[in-house]
Amino acid sequence: MAFSVQTYYHKEELPPMEEISFFHSPTSFDWYGRTPAYTPFMLVAFNDEKPVAALFAIIARKNRLLRHSLFRRCIINQPPSFFGNDLPQIELFELLITRLVQEVKHKVFLIRYENLGNAIFGYKGFRENHFYSVKWINICNSLQRKRKIWDQLTPTRKNQVNKALKKGVEMEEMMSDSDLPEIYRLIRDTNQKKIRRRFPPYTYFENFFHHYVRKGKGKILLTRYQGKIIGGSILGFEKKNCVYCLYYWGKSKRHKLLYPTIFTLYSAMKKSEEEGFQYFDFMDVGFLNKNSGRSRFLLQFGGKQQATRRWYRFNWGLLNFFANRFYD
Repeated sequence: MAFSVQTYYHKEELPPMEEISFFHSPTSFDWYGRTPAYTPFMLVAFNDEKPVAALFAIIARKNRLLRHSLFRRCIINQPPSFFGNDLPQIELFELLITRLVQEVKHKVFLIRYENLGNAIFGYKGFRENHFYSVKWINICNSLQRKRKIWDQLTPTRKNQVNKALKKGVEMEEMMSDSDLPEIYRLIRDTNQKKIRRRFPPYTYFENFFHHYVRKGKGKILLTRYQGKIIGGSILGFEKKNCVYCLYYWGKSKRHKLLYPTIFTLYSAMKKSEEEGFQYFDFMDVGFLNKNSGRSRFLLQFGGKQQATRRWYRFNWGLLNFFANRFYD
């Protein structure tokens, strides 16, 4: 097969294509569009005039005022969409990643590809384009087991959820955008220590609500106590297969004895289980083999730890050379 790759910076220019992947679909332009910090684009591979694969990426600015490539990053999440079961995925991915490097090598300082799941997926394409890898872990909960989510919790977690329920903590779906400003502030304030890169602007969450939540492609769940929001989670849906936990938060300092984060995560997984999803994915958690408190915490909800990789490429040749030597 002879494949070609085209780059698109606007949703209206895309050819008709099926929405397979949560992260690599035309709707992603609506999510990141009209947001000052991001420039979204999509690479589409064709066999003649038929789309066979698509990869969505964003160029993110680290600084509002400084626009030099030094302050820009290109970020890609999850494997691309492949429109067929008999396609040479390794060959197509190599074409896409090669075109990606050509597209952004003068526009950004760093390319980061994360949450690939399979640790060896795309290995040849990354190596051919001089990426280096860092061992990483994901945590994913299966919702298909005979044991329900409640039965997968540790005894301590069960007690904490029961205490929260007895004290009147409740979970609800957010149905209007009136609470969005407060939610944005809560996520930012409760995740300050966990967020290592620039926190998304308000428009990012506003777009998600209007283009995903209202169209049944995601949910925002809120944990309330006496009418006040004390926790919540933002979930993205990939058909009926997988739920991605994009953000979760809880006011654990002020409401420590209500266990808002624990109640929020249990409620989100229980809701996903009831709606027939197969997996609940926390995505990347941290470095492999690192004694991380977050990974230990999430594993107490019954999930499994998966080894994966994050791939990086500096667009400064000498720096990328030494990074490859150091990490590999």
